[in-house]
Amino acid sequence: MKAIRTPAADRDLDEIAWYIAVHERRPRTAERVIDEVIAKCELHATEPMMGTAMPALCPECRVFAHKRWVVIFRPLHDGIEVLRIVDGARDFDRLFDV
Repeated sequence: MKAIRTPAADRDLDEIAWYIAVHERRPRTAERVIDEVIAKCELHATEPMMGTAMPALCPECRVFAHKRWVVIFRPLHDGIEVLRIVDGARDFDRLFDV
């Protein structure tokens, strides 16, 4: 089972890491948070139907949270595809043009 990230999800991780490391001046925390998010994605890949269904975002979309971030993914036959990793305070309807 694997957790595949889209280019958008990789950009999200880079932005989260930058914000924590540079803006908040906590580089070790940034590294830890990114590692934790990736580990949670890998855990969800072992049980692709874990998480909460979010059909308003896309028919197959599911989500789970890690601290203040929400991971939006699609189950695959051999894991998950991570679509986005966003701050939970973001406007999801606007983000996904719902």
